[in-house]
Amino acid sequence: MIPLDRSTPAWPTQLGRYAPKGKQAPPPIPDFLVEEMQFDDFRHNVYGEWEEHIHPSGAAYYYNQTWKTYTGLNVRDYPKFRLDNFEAWVKSTRGKVKGDLIIVAEPARTRNVVGDVYLYYLVAPDTHIIGWLDPLDGTHLFRECDFAREWNHKRLELEAQFWKHVEFFPHNFKLDRCLVRKLRAELDWFHADALTLENSTSATIFSTKEATEKIIARLASLDDLTGSDECITEPGVALFGRLCHMLRHHQYLNYYGQPEARLLRSHSTGLRHRKKEPFRFITTLAMLCLPMLVRKRLDQIYVDGLVNSFDIKNFVDDFNTQNTAQITLAGVIMAIDAGFLAVQGVGTGMVAESILKGSIIFCVGCILSGSGDDSRHWCVQRT
Repeated sequence: MIPLDRSTPAWPTQLGRYAPKGKQAPPPIPDFLVEEMQFDDFRHNVYGEWEEHIHPSGAAYYYNQTWKTYTGLNVRDYPKFRLDNFEAWVKSTRGKVKGDLIIVAEPARTRNVVGDVYLYYLVAPDTHIIGWLDPLDGTHLFRECDFAREWNHKRLELEAQFWKHVEFFPHNFKLDRCLVRKLRAELDWFHADALTLENSTSATIFSTKEATEKIIARLASLDDLTGSDECITEPGVALFGRLCHMLRHHQYLNYYGQPEARLLRSHSTGLRHRKKEPFRFITTLAMLCLPMLVRKRLDQIYVDGLVNSFDIKNFVDDFNTQNTAQITLAGVIMAIDAGFLAVQGVGTGMVAESILKGSIIFCVGCILSGSGDDSRHWCVQRT
């Protein structure tokens, strides 16, 4: 009997997508033969009590109807003795879990532990939430907010993880028409919010307004299917799960404007106090207030997946315009300085010559610094 103390609470985004295939020894012998008059339909693969299902992405996952358990473990190629231990653990856990709760689990290896430990979570399909048999320290799960005290706040992230589970394991999920319509209404509001407010956080859900419009159009097609006799297939269910996860996670990060939902983004985009350096200030003035003044703004931005992409684009476009103007001005001044030095009798004298040469050096620095900032902005845009 596998002890339950090997159970380790986890959640969908922590488990990873699907476990890699186990090593096979010896490797299987290839078989490229097609029998004569073979027109069979796709075969429903079953390994013991584990039914194989193919995700729309092409990955395989398995479901055990007897124990109501999903796993991303590669059951087909997993060593038999480890699979037997895993099944014994699942059976023991099922004895502790009552009702229609679904178990999702997979074995893993950790340091200082002999044998496998079992990462798991429980799914409540009717209430759209995940949970565990044991208390969970959710520091890593909830850490994108400074802190989460209220149950309603934490439940938003637990529901987001439920929809991530639906995306990963869409088999047997019945998608109701009212859920599709509710999601459409919510996305319509966020889309309108992004259109009417320049600094709307709605832009953090999807990358562009055009992408939001296309997603809403896809949901409309799902709504049409739910209203007809056609059933929504697993690709549609997986898409719906992904969108719901993004929306609920967004709502968790912006928990109805409550102070406890202060994002980490507020730290990364807020003003940072720097010690004033006289040399940096003098150099900036000497270089015609070149992009180092604007570069200070760039240093305050961290692209951490939560920064409004529209704000980034506007900032980059504005900076590039100023940067180009500064570089052009530096080039013109440098040409004028070189012309003075080239004309005999003009610019002679120790003081005048030093000023002209110093101006050329600073202009070169201005051009190089501006070009470097262009590269940094290109990296920001790519990110």
